[in-house]
Amino acid sequence: MKSSKPIGSRLRQRRTELGLSQQALASASGVSQGLIGQIESGINKGTKHILQIAAALQVAPEWLLSGGDDPPYISESDQNANSNVSAGPDLRGNVPLISSVQAGAWTEIAHTFRPSDAELWLPCPVKHGPRTFCLRVEGESMKNPGSKPSYDPGDIIFVDPDVCASPGSRVVVKLDDQDKATFKQYMEEDGRKLLKALNPDWKPRYIEINGNATICGVVIGKWVEE
Repeated sequence: MKSSKPIGSRLRQRRTELGLSQQALASASGVSQGLIGQIESGINKGTKHILQIAAALQVAPEWLLSGGDDPPYISESDQNANSNVSAGPDLRGNVPLISSVQAGAWTEIAHTFRPSDAELWLPCPVKHGPRTFCLRVEGESMKNPGSKPSYDPGDIIFVDPDVCASPGSRVVVKLDDQDKATFKQYMEEDGRKLLKALNPDWKPRYIEINGNATICGVVIGKWVEE
């Protein structure tokens, strides 16, 4: 049965249940705090961002839009989340799984990115910024047999553009002469900036960068499908 309550009331209800401020929900869903406030006050229905907001609230978008007796919560197993992950001020919301081409242009497209542009939306295992995205690892350049960290083809990495890279960081980088972003370790040696493949057998293992590369974000975690 559909609810007579407006979408703003349901949003506020679920946000309160999770103990989230408007800002925390905004950060988790990738929208502005102002938009959350407008939806709750009835000024804006927010349908353009309904998938992102519903994912952050861990409810089905249909319930958020039209209501019902009880909100159909999205279980942790449905979100591929660990049992020790709980909602709270440090909300670990869903982020888009995108292609390496999209990652290379993320700075330009993030503000116009639509929920349907993502291959999937996946729960991030750690705290992250509002522009965080995830990528599927391609190739074996970051596979480091017998050592950690190591990334196999198919692993999902979570990338935060708002984290500053430092020597040793694993980063997603777009080289000026390539359309796709690449995944490497950022290094600084003797005043030089380098991208390093973790795989000791990968050729070339080092790529020197001198203003010809843009760091798209720092890897903050990974997820491995069983």
